[in-house]
Amino acid sequence: MATWAELERADAELAAFGRERLDGRVCFHATLRRDGSPRVHPVEPWIASGLLMVRFRGGSPKVAEVAGDPRYSLHSPMDNPNGEGGEFLVRGRMAPVTPDHPAAAEIVRTTQVPLAFYALSLDEAVGTTYEGKELDPVYRRWRAPGVSTPRAPDRPRAS
Repeated sequence: MATWAELERADAELAAFGRERLDGRVCFHATLRRDGSPRVHPVEPWIASGLLMVRFRGGSPKVAEVAGDPRYSLHSPMDNPNGEGGEFLVRGRMAPVTPDHPAAAEIVRTTQVPLAFYALSLDEAVGTTYEGKELDPVYRRWRAPGVSTPRAPDRPRAS
């Protein structure tokens, strides 16, 4: 599992594209509920100390869910329906970070409520731009070393 700093070293251009679309913006964050169904919620990720970070309120049900299954996906907002400006997606696993960690320290100083902090590892990062007259999607993808493409489960055949 890679850190944001590893993405920056491996593909600085893709990391810069992602930073513009994620850092300090309200994004869509998906985790898994205990029953395996997805939960999507808004978060405001930030990048600090070489890590991609998110936070939840300390009493949020997401804290227990992440403890059971740390997988996540994070998607940037779209600025318009045509995709101008592009979009960015990362997926990986979340790991708890203590409030005294340097990446969390500033938020701890300026927040009144108890928070749970997480560093997001990166299995994959995908930047998408829409180009040309037809606004065709152009993908730029990076995978952490040793991470393979997830395989879709076999679907039952209709009889």
